Amino acid sequence: MAKLLIVVSMAMSLSACGGKKPIATNPDPDTGPDPSNANVNDPTMVSPDTMDEINRLFVRKGEAVSRCLSFAVDNKELPKNSKGKVTLGVTISRSGKADAVKIIKASLESKSLSDCVVNKVKEIQFPQVPKPYETTYTYAFEAS
Repeated sequence: MAKLLIVVSMAMSLSACGGKKPIATNPDPDTGPDPSNANVNDPTMVSPDTMDEINRLFVRKGEAVSRCLSFAVDNKELPKNSKGKVTLGVTISRSGKADAVKIIKASLESKSLSDCVVNKVKEIQFPQVPKPYETTYTYAFEAS
């Protein structure tokens, strides 16, 4: 069990994939606004530094999230040699709480794994943001 936890923890720290930034739509060049005129000081925009801090918090939570795989293996929901990824869709409220956390894609089918990952991410206190911020993040798992 301890060996499994160490391997999973190491795999998580090495293979956690960063979240992606929200998708921006490209304006119609004939009718849409010119993106070069965008106000970079817009107080309703989430700053790049805040986005980086959000990703760092996902990474920091990786060790706790990695224990979710051990839990699913111990419950015999997944085999001992399981590996895969779980991609989350997360909406962070203005106060920094993860209001909505849902599984977007999972290559490991386990309710206890999915529930555990969602609950661990809901524990994170993210920085305050000027408006609700939607992002995704992928955790990779590997047990041996």
